[in-house]
Amino acid sequence: MTTPALAGTTRKSASPWTVRTLLVLLVLDLTYLVNAMDRQVFAILLPDIKQTYLLTGNQAGTLSTIFTLGMGLAGIPAGYLADRIGRKRVIVASLLLFSITCALQATAHGLVDLTAWRILSGVGEGAQNAALYAAVGAYFQRNRAVAIGSINAAFGLGAFAGPLWGGALLSSTGDWRVPLLVFGGLGLVILVVMLFTVPRSVTETGRQEAPRATPAASGEIRFFNRRVVCCAIATAAAGFAIYGYLGLYPTYLREAHGYSGGQLSVAAGMFGLGALTSVFCGMFADRLDQRLVNVAGFAAIAACGAGIFAFADAYPAQLVLSLVLGIAFTGIVYTNTNALMQRSVPAAKAGRASGLFVAAMYLPASVSGYFFAAVKSGLGWHAAGVIQLCAIPVAGLVAMAAMGKPRD
Repeated sequence: MTTPALAGTTRKSASPWTVRTLLVLLVLDLTYLVNAMDRQVFAILLPDIKQTYLLTGNQAGTLSTIFTLGMGLAGIPAGYLADRIGRKRVIVASLLLFSITCALQATAHGLVDLTAWRILSGVGEGAQNAALYAAVGAYFQRNRAVAIGSINAAFGLGAFAGPLWGGALLSSTGDWRVPLLVFGGLGLVILVVMLFTVPRSVTETGRQEAPRATPAASGEIRFFNRRVVCCAIATAAAGFAIYGYLGLYPTYLREAHGYSGGQLSVAAGMFGLGALTSVFCGMFADRLDQRLVNVAGFAAIAACGAGIFAFADAYPAQLVLSLVLGIAFTGIVYTNTNALMQRSVPAAKAGRASGLFVAAMYLPASVSGYFFAAVKSGLGWHAAGVIQLCAIPVAGLVAMAAMGKPRD
């Protein structure tokens, strides 16, 4: 069975790389950097939050990933709105929402309202994700994976800096609420910068474009073609595996290895540092068979999972494996699958493709923390970790095998 040709592979980029376009991309990257800082710092704060509210292990595990429920639910509606009313409007509204709700988490009186703020923060982050990736992917069409990789690199920098800065604020103040208030305020500052520096001519590229025909007898490229479906399956497998792990990795290091708070921050931050390779991984993804690139990424995730939970007891080994896992997930699988899904649909539907990617990534992830915690309760950290990071990624490998080659 053949599949439609990849959308956008023969068109020129909407703009060459210039100082102006690079500066605009930098500002858009900064909006995602603060998103990552907010998202990743919570795992560092979770042990203190658990003590404050006397949470059980399953409650803490659910709270660690419940924000992904909001992200997943927001993905498809936000992608549709980005195509209909404008990507910049959605980015602005979502950045405002997750900045405010990040700060409001510090005001929570108990598990119920903290959970509500976490979910609403996820709605803002998911909506921003869908609109931001669509805007960048449409504007930098020829170098789509590189441009998307730059966003993921910004995420990596934020995921590295967030736990370190948040951990430092926690250590200096003794209050887990302070990092949430600081990061929420930072998001509002970045919002103002974006409003005045990013023009709509960048964010709205291709939004009104008519669908393009293909050599296939059916003419127009179908949105839900086989490549899109396989990408969604691979995305769901990656999101479920990684976000369950990320939410509880610091807790695992503290309970299983007795690491200090500072060591937890560095180890968790190394995952984000690995994402800084996303631009370089995107360069390869733009030139190679993206299915094979994903195969390498999923295999690396499984290998790192075995190392982290079955073999590596030494702290330096945990740092290296956390770094490589960040490269495998954010640098390879996240960057590559996002670009591949956008390439599989017409440019005018890039927002919907990005929204589907967000939904597929984060809806399964919303229950992954509970799943990981429940398996850990029954089987222990080591077996649960191997299941989480070694068994589940197999679904991604199967999806890439089923995708098939594009028609020339």
